[in-house]
Amino acid sequence: MGLFSQNRRWLLFFGTGTSCALDKRLGMPMLTEQLKKELGDTSYWPQIQLDLDAGQTLEKALTGVGLSDEAKSSIQRATGAYIARIDHEVRDDVLLGNRCWVGEHLVKALVQRLPPRNPRLPIVTANYDMLIEYACTRHGIRYTTGFSGEIIRTWNWVQAQDSLNQCSLSQQGGKSMVLMDPLPRVELYKVHGSINRFSHTSANRQIECDLWSEEIPAGLERIVAVPGEQKYEQYTNLVETAAYARKAENEALAFAVIGYGFNDPHLHERILGRVQSQDSPLLILTLELADDRVKELRVLGKQVWILVAPKRPTGDSDESHTLVYSPDLAAPVVLNDERLWNCDCFVERIIGG
Repeated sequence: MGLFSQNRRWLLFFGTGTSCALDKRLGMPMLTEQLKKELGDTSYWPQIQLDLDAGQTLEKALTGVGLSDEAKSSIQRATGAYIARIDHEVRDDVLLGNRCWVGEHLVKALVQRLPPRNPRLPIVTANYDMLIEYACTRHGIRYTTGFSGEIIRTWNWVQAQDSLNQCSLSQQGGKSMVLMDPLPRVELYKVHGSINRFSHTSANRQIECDLWSEEIPAGLERIVAVPGEQKYEQYTNLVETAAYARKAENEALAFAVIGYGFNDPHLHERILGRVQSQDSPLLILTLELADDRVKELRVLGKQVWILVAPKRPTGDSDESHTLVYSPDLAAPVVLNDERLWNCDCFVERIIGG
């Protein structure tokens, strides 16, 4: 696979599967159990539980219920607090290198390959946790989420970018000129919010503060777009982040989608549009992906690679092997004893980073 040997502007998209690979509690099934435990006695939960008992996912169960604003806020608070607690439990291990977030080697490898004139690696994620930030910090990779400042940061994308430049002197025509050289960085677009992002109601502004990700002061509301129809409502409230994410998607020349099931059209439709209209390369690495989704993705372009774990006769995934859907072969190929669907293994075997 020569994709990474060419000078392409990549955009990475990390889904929930990358967080679950580190701790399964960060996935939807465990979040469902937590919300049931905390909100089971509310007046609105019985209807949600009926749908869950009927086999619906949490997202589908929370859609069409007609939740009040108060109910939506309670679900939002419970979701944010739960993810923040798990995040804090795993944070130090990731920062100290005792545990590895599954995407960090790919990020590191691509940052090392960034062109000096435009050393930016855009990353889009719907995850609320801060595993990407911790992994970047551990490897000394600069990153920005669009917020500028120190302990308390405010949204200012331009100012945040300015802080990621360094001054250098250049001699031209006998005169000294000061140049601003961009530093290699990750540009992180958290389009569903984050456990460290808040709405300051009295000041009518968004702020970011890592110190408050677990214990929130009065007057602040955590910005996380919780599952169900309210997720789409709150996505529009993250309009500035979403706008810059769209710009990055329009500028990218290739896309890698990791640990994502393609269940949020508002997040992936522009990426797939680029793949279809401009034949942009698309690499998908994930544990499992529905067969009908694989069929839909394969016909989008001539540069679509999908790597998943094959299914056993029992229906569960065989994580020790890889099923490769290549654009130049009609049928998938099984790679025995290769875990290339896993991002870490893919980097080690294919990229060498």
